[in-house]
Amino acid sequence: MNARLLILLPAALMTAPAAAQSGDSPLDPLFTCRDIADDSARLACLDAAVDALRSETESGDVVAVDREQIEAAEEATYGLSIPQFRLPGLSLPGGGEDAELAELESSEASPQRVINRDSNGQIDSIEGLAVAEISENRSGEKIIRLANGQVWRQTDNTYVQLSRSRADTDYTVTISNGALGSHFMRLDNGGRRFRAERVE
Repeated sequence: MNARLLILLPAALMTAPAAAQSGDSPLDPLFTCRDIADDSARLACLDAAVDALRSETESGDVVAVDREQIEAAEEATYGLSIPQFRLPGLSLPGGGEDAELAELESSEASPQRVINRDSNGQIDSIEGLAVAEISENRSGEKIIRLANGQVWRQTDNTYVQLSRSRADTDYTVTISNGALGSHFMRLDNGGRRFRAERVE
């Protein structure tokens, strides 16, 4: 059985940029009660803390998520200029599926994808993302729509070579982090990598 990390987070933090996620843990009252020496006082404190936590989870003020859901949310929002989580009961502005559905769709769309993380556990690159369509805008920039629904736009003038005998859906791409929040994309045909930004 795989180990699962259960995290309780205030709902307000789940729709804020990752950098802004801070504050006291909803579990702090429980930990405080545990340090009370007197048995009856400790039990009374724990009962009150559990009741408060149950009330917060039932009202939606606190949401319980596990590591897999957080990682699925990170993948679903990878490349957005303001990263936001998409978790059960908490949608991105404009709606959207929860993290479990996003993870399922990503797995089905790109079953061979590989997610690489840095030493801090943040996504550094994603390899093997299936392509649904490659088009070009009036400026000559490539528009790459991925099978998982994400849309990326080329932002430099690098020549991106495509094979006339190869369907768009035969391609996969690798997306990696650049400096200052930028991203690079490379098609699996061995061509040059180019700068890209996520537009959907």
